[in-house]
Amino acid sequence: MKSGKIKKTTSYIMAIPMNDKDIDTPQMVYDRINAHDEFELKETSFDDKNMCPMVTVVYKGQQYIVDIKIEPVNITPDFMFCHDMPDECIKKMKKAKIGITTSLTFTDDIMESYHFQLKFLNCIIPDKAAVVDFNTHRIFSPLWIKSVAVSSVSPGPNYVFSVNMLRDKNNLHWVYTYGLNRCGFYELEVLNTEKEDVNFCASVLNITANKALADNEFPNESEPMEIAVLNDGQALNVTWKNWKDEIKSYPEGTLGTGNTRVKDRCLFNGMLYIYPPGKTKKPCRANEFAVVDMENAIVKVSEKETARMEALAAETISKFAKVMTMPEAKGIVKIKINTENEKQAGYEHIWAEVDQIGVNEVFATVLHDSLYSDQVKKGDKIQTEFESITDWRAIVDGKDITPDRAFLVN
Repeated sequence: MKSGKIKKTTSYIMAIPMNDKDIDTPQMVYDRINAHDEFELKETSFDDKNMCPMVTVVYKGQQYIVDIKIEPVNITPDFMFCHDMPDECIKKMKKAKIGITTSLTFTDDIMESYHFQLKFLNCIIPDKAAVVDFNTHRIFSPLWIKSVAVSSVSPGPNYVFSVNMLRDKNNLHWVYTYGLNRCGFYELEVLNTEKEDVNFCASVLNITANKALADNEFPNESEPMEIAVLNDGQALNVTWKNWKDEIKSYPEGTLGTGNTRVKDRCLFNGMLYIYPPGKTKKPCRANEFAVVDMENAIVKVSEKETARMEALAAETISKFAKVMTMPEAKGIVKIKINTENEKQAGYEHIWAEVDQIGVNEVFATVLHDSLYSDQVKKGDKIQTEFESITDWRAIVDGKDITPDRAFLVN
């Protein structure tokens, strides 16, 4: 049985400058680091192995050693855009010859390390066409990076990894994660997935990876991990098995085996298994699992991730208020309510659809019954102040805007 924890691989993220002259000399980069309020440049040196400048930077009391390397832009067709991009940025990115790549190893605080790397990139290249994350095969808008850089709250765990898929001529899919190895976890995957089951398998991979990152815990091989509670109240547990052992039993020519398995999928990867609902014995391969309804499943969120989401919602609530003044805008809010009774002491979160927004308050209609309070029912009209809103979502002009994508309001 293998441990789910591995030595973290390196995190590689590139910024493509709008103007190549911004990276003419290392000293230009050092000067920008020194001028940054949140960073302390402790040391500059040269990495003889990777043949590039190397800096030691202190951020929030934590020391990071970062390689800074100018290299050719090489974006393969499987890289996906995470956000809408300004036209001028797309044009520059397509013509770009060079970018500057930062590489570092995350500390035990994965989300803060990731946040630091984005802040650092924004610091050394203020005017960017795009940011390319080679660990997730994703391309980020420079506007998003700027918003992240000035925020005191890190992006959500779903930015640190990605769920990807490939399809063969028989319409069978290979669904897999990218980005978990740099966090010290196994990558997860599902082979031979039927077209109608792809969304389910992708959803389970997404929930599993998010939970692992939020909790900073990853199960050992064949060890159950609860990821959700289904509509009928039964727990849904998952696990994984080492790809090298599993792959031998797949038919020859299966996508993700033999020559179709790319080099970076041949290290620390696990095949996803799912247990029958309510069970922690006899799991089956995810592609053979009888699909269950995940739409209304309850996914438990750690206290740390809950606090992160609440802080980001509070930081961006003015953006939500602004977008809700736009014609045709629709929005929902998550509200923290007290639920002290014989079942639970504390609070719970409920979602409500916004009817009207004031200067510092929202008038809304509750979208579901409270789990713990008889005083809050679906359809109730409520009034709440901004400070009680712990998450929000707005849709306007075809754009889905959340606290993590609040930069789209501008």
